[in-house]
Amino acid sequence: MKHQLTVIDGQEAGRVFDLSEGMTSFGRSRTAEMQIGDRSVSRQHCAFEVSPTSVEIVDLKSSSGTYVNSQRVERKILGPGDEIRVGNTRLRVSSTDSEQATVIVPGSGTSLVKGESDIQLPDLIGMNVHDYQIESKLADGRSGAVFLATEKSVSRTIALKVLWPEISDNHEAMQRFVRAMKTMFPVRHENLIQIYNAGRTEQGLTWVAMEHVEGESMAQVIQRIGTAGMLDWDYAYRVAVHTARALEAAFEHQIVHRNIKPENILMRSSDQVVKLGDMMLAKAFEGHLAKQITLPGQLIGDLSYISPEATVDSTATDGRSDIYSLGVTCYALLTGRPPFEARSLPAMLDKMQNDVPQSPKKYQLSINDLFAGCVMKMLEKRPEDRHQSPTALLKDLDLIGKSANLVV
Repeated sequence: MKHQLTVIDGQEAGRVFDLSEGMTSFGRSRTAEMQIGDRSVSRQHCAFEVSPTSVEIVDLKSSSGTYVNSQRVERKILGPGDEIRVGNTRLRVSSTDSEQATVIVPGSGTSLVKGESDIQLPDLIGMNVHDYQIESKLADGRSGAVFLATEKSVSRTIALKVLWPEISDNHEAMQRFVRAMKTMFPVRHENLIQIYNAGRTEQGLTWVAMEHVEGESMAQVIQRIGTAGMLDWDYAYRVAVHTARALEAAFEHQIVHRNIKPENILMRSSDQVVKLGDMMLAKAFEGHLAKQITLPGQLIGDLSYISPEATVDSTATDGRSDIYSLGVTCYALLTGRPPFEARSLPAMLDKMQNDVPQSPKKYQLSINDLFAGCVMKMLEKRPEDRHQSPTALLKDLDLIGKSANLVV
């Protein structure tokens, strides 16, 4: 596999560097093997170590630092779509192997229709899909099943989402899916679950290969709260900060998530980093198809995390709707329940559109006053009364963290 670096921002935007196997230095010195004129770049700023299976960036004690997906690094393995910042220059990693770098557009072949094929999703364990050996099932969701799998070519554990057959057989949904995945490939951030690849098999199975997060979803955490008691408020604070950072990265690419709920937010056990997943899938499957794949009893539960304006017109929502949904998730983490619950759809809609939620401090007095107020602001009925962007939300959260001496 061959890799390239493309300058996407800076005085030499558009320039392309080919990465050859071995160690290659990067900087503004004439002795650098990849030289750039940006004077804010160190003379020997960083190096790229390329092997047949990986590309690794190494900072060479540069004065301003080397950043990958907005995070300062000393050494990091890179993948297609990763963004690098050195000085005032931003570069993007790409692969000339189109199968790894872009979505495989659905083509010819027999579509897999539920009940009409020998291959059903529960039977995939032990099978190969593309380069992925499926080991076990992790979860079922509205759009598909998620499996634990091994990417054989690089011996990497991944999460493989395979869409339900009725979605794969819908031409309009597939075109939306292709556009959504192409939009997401360039977006990289520590708090976003990384998408590695996507495609469709000859049998009609549509799949997404993504980063596997070893840990708990917020849905599992909220369920656990019901039996084990309340969490400390700083747990919900960490979830809010990390998820807001993910939304800020998406906002920079004009992406609205549209489906933020506890199932799509995971915390990695090893370091408590929170990851947001299923980005763009709600956009891919919105409209009539979304109604078709909603299971009985699922709608009211999901509705708890939807903004009031989305219950009227889901296509008219913006990033402030995501902020509301994050507020509901934080509220549920603080109290063990979303702010509104009902047994019928009309009753639920009435509460969401007209009732004022009770402060989470009613359920847990130890919650920080400023954080409780921040969550309530996220839950305002009118979008214009909430934080107007993820950056504005992060500004409030940062002040709360400083006042409480929290670092997340």
